[in-house]
Amino acid sequence: MTDLSTTRAHKAAPIQLTAEEGRVQLARPAVARPALPKSAFKIRQLFIGTIVSSLPSRELVIASNSVLAVDVDGIIRHFEGAETDASKVLIESAETDWSLTVHQLEEEDGDYGFLLPGFVDTHVHAPQYLNAGTALDKPLMEWLEHYTFKSESRIDADPNGLGARVYKKLVERMIEAGTTTASVFGTLTVEANMVLAKAFQEGGIRGQIGKVAMDLNGIPTYIESTSESLSRTREFIAALTALTAPLDAHRRLVEPVITPRFVPTCSKELLVGLVEIAKESGARIQSHMSESADQVEWSKNMWDGQPDHAVLDSLNLLTPKTLMAHCTHLTSPTLALLSSRGTSIAHCPWSNIYFSPERSLPLTSALDANVIVGLGSDISGGYRLGIDDSMRAAVAVSRLRPSSAASGETERALGWKESLFLATLGGAQAVGMGEKTGSFAVGKSFDAQMIRMGRKGSRIDLFDEEVEFEEVLEKWWCNGTEADRVAVWVQGVNLRMVHVGVEGHES
Repeated sequence: MTDLSTTRAHKAAPIQLTAEEGRVQLARPAVARPALPKSAFKIRQLFIGTIVSSLPSRELVIASNSVLAVDVDGIIRHFEGAETDASKVLIESAETDWSLTVHQLEEEDGDYGFLLPGFVDTHVHAPQYLNAGTALDKPLMEWLEHYTFKSESRIDADPNGLGARVYKKLVERMIEAGTTTASVFGTLTVEANMVLAKAFQEGGIRGQIGKVAMDLNGIPTYIESTSESLSRTREFIAALTALTAPLDAHRRLVEPVITPRFVPTCSKELLVGLVEIAKESGARIQSHMSESADQVEWSKNMWDGQPDHAVLDSLNLLTPKTLMAHCTHLTSPTLALLSSRGTSIAHCPWSNIYFSPERSLPLTSALDANVIVGLGSDISGGYRLGIDDSMRAAVAVSRLRPSSAASGETERALGWKESLFLATLGGAQAVGMGEKTGSFAVGKSFDAQMIRMGRKGSRIDLFDEEVEFEEVLEKWWCNGTEADRVAVWVQGVNLRMVHVGVEGHES
């Protein structure tokens, strides 16, 4: 079994390389070599060292001196301690299998390195990356009218020019930030959303792509009729399904998701029609709910005093395949409702600070009520794309909430280890992919990021020769940046690798 100790880091024994008879060979004492399992012949990557992952219980596991093996299809086939017979067989196989890449996660020079699951961004507005980092000076509903609808309509007007440039850069930045999966809002038109879907598929990261549906309260240049919205949604689902159909199932990285913007912009007829499409297609649903005081009141005024969660539930939009962003104004009874429906929450702490300063999501109450929660950047309501920034903000906001006189509630604060769960496995569960990604286990897809501290540009400083690895990890949690992220994989494909002295040959 893998050593699950969280008390002290200890380095995996390095593989020494020597030149012999004109070729590089692995130097180690002669040992009897057991037969290599047939399944191991397909192994293409070995990772040796410290591997960090979360359990469904939200506990953090630090597996030191471990070996993780990934096959040619990007599936994890082995994850055990380096001392087991099966691990030794895999390491030995690198001597003769030149298609096998060996990744040493830690170096002899003292740099700490580890493997972490890729981040999951449960809520990002792709077209709004155009104005990310600006225009956060108005309440939500005014912000939408003055800035957001206009930027999204610009993408629809020029999908293959401006849209392609924005989406290509967005995907590049997400990879740099360690994001391997995202639940994404697009725009109104099929053409622009197909450009978005192709950017994710070709860029190599997972995307649940939503063609936004809205037939009310837009602006003249950015709104659609009910029938137009429904027909476009069906057309988009068909087009995206056709795009990935020729690919092997494990290489299909994008899928459509039903996306009513939120209650204030959708008629009852549109919402009912979208529910029918979801049933027909089996697609997931994403939207916004109870995001801010002005949005909550707007919804009530439209629906004879009913809050948006009651409207959505009455129309069968709260399901086990539904992801609702924000939910800052929910109370214990509504959290219980979401739990009973199996509906997930995308928690977006940065945008909530701007658009819901009066109330934040009761995060740990939601978790304790068994509501599935992940983290979202909410570009551009949130101005930072990295989910590592969101997990830090989630902890900070949760610490402020119980001490706020306005909340009138008592709630425990979120711990940093729990926030790592939300950023990885929790996010994967929230988008319905917890069995595929978000953690390391045999049979799951290898979606990962390699962290190496001590490199140029790193903000992490260690002063003692021996440091508890948990302390090292917490320092990275607080101060880690893109400078510490040296590689990112999705389905075993390396999307970003900087020179770190990794031995082996990429397939």
